[in-house]
Amino acid sequence: MRSIQLFSILATVAAALPAQWALQTPSTAPPPRRAGAAAFDPISNRVIIYGGLITSPAQSINEMWAYNGSGDWSQVTATGASPRWGHQMVTDTTLNRLVTFGGRSPTINSLADDTLVWSGTAWQTVATANAPSPRFLHGMAYDAFRNRVVVFGGRDGFAPNNETWEFDGSDWTQIATPHAPAPREEMGMVFDTSLNRVVLFGGCDESTQTVYGDTWSYDGVDWTEVTPSNSPSPRFRGTMVYDSDRSRTVYFGGFDGTSTFNDVLEYSGGEWTVVPPAGAVPPNTTEGYAGYDPTRGVLVLYGGFGPTFSDETWEFTGNNDGVFSLYGQACDLVNGTPELDATTPNIGTNLVLTASNLGASTGALWALGFSDQFFNGVPLPFDLAVLGLPGCGLVTGADVINFSVASNGSASLSVPLPNQATLVGQSLFAQALPFDAGAFLGATRGGRALLGQ
Repeated sequence: MRSIQLFSILATVAAALPAQWALQTPSTAPPPRRAGAAAFDPISNRVIIYGGLITSPAQSINEMWAYNGSGDWSQVTATGASPRWGHQMVTDTTLNRLVTFGGRSPTINSLADDTLVWSGTAWQTVATANAPSPRFLHGMAYDAFRNRVVVFGGRDGFAPNNETWEFDGSDWTQIATPHAPAPREEMGMVFDTSLNRVVLFGGCDESTQTVYGDTWSYDGVDWTEVTPSNSPSPRFRGTMVYDSDRSRTVYFGGFDGTSTFNDVLEYSGGEWTVVPPAGAVPPNTTEGYAGYDPTRGVLVLYGGFGPTFSDETWEFTGNNDGVFSLYGQACDLVNGTPELDATTPNIGTNLVLTASNLGASTGALWALGFSDQFFNGVPLPFDLAVLGLPGCGLVTGADVINFSVASNGSASLSVPLPNQATLVGQSLFAQALPFDAGAFLGATRGGRALLGQ
């Protein structure tokens, strides 16, 4: 086993806390509702909810409410807000505004294709030359890397579609991707800033009664299906947000057509992890309003449908456990598929990377980097034909390169992780290339170590 010092050591003490839900008791709160939209407003530093359905009388609404994080909701006076439900709302972090599109509006059964932006006082309609067809229950995320709002799928009539559209702030463009998820609605969809990719999970096709449990990522060019070793069961109507403090996606609840779920699932760029919270969990598990408050590091969940329409406010604080996940494809020319594994990447410990199933390999070259997208300005994956590995790809930056000797078909590398709290939520990427007699024999999948504590 080889050891390598990758970080400078700074001794700080960081306490790890369990994941937990906390029921809030605001003095004022919106009446019960479901199937509206929520997002974090960077101007007022509040989670905003807009629209939805109420039961008595059964109708869609145009109300906006803001949650200040100290226990109170306040209604927001907003001009230009038409009643709507089944829409989505995202935060444009470049222009510091909220963007919403489509939904059932202005009546409970009509369909809209309007694009509106909110800058703190009023909704303003953006007159676009092009737009997706009127639809609702679509997926929507703001790609902060490319400054684009991305819309996928949704129901625009009697069946869902699998179209991909992007809004650049003034107009919509349909993106013809080589691959795409199957047509669907009511999926979870967010942008992961640590991966610079849109993440999509689940959804359903009501026209065929199909419920999905697949995971996809979108980089602005194509959709790629992710194949985690453990995936959530198929579901739709859950809530999904990106936790920017812990660099992972959080999905709560959902419905599979028969049963509802109240579990918390987290995605870290290749794997899903079930997170058992300590204590009580929200009963309102579908069609809730969820937004992530980065100023306090909590997921805010309001309303939705559980046993009944809900007016409860819950906050979720996740744990900071490190996660190691695999991505990309392995390749081998001689010995079979080389495999990659690692210990839990928590600060203050040694991250031990192990490449196995190396056959007669005498060693492994290790590429360690801080990106899985670029290395020295070159996009990844990089074709390794130059190393005699045609069809193999380098899927991580090689900011540090090391070698370790193989024994009994495996090779290991130890990376000390300083007990430095600022490293929590950061990523280290790794890949091993087995070799023998000076020739490379293949490459493992890439591994992402999301550092925890």
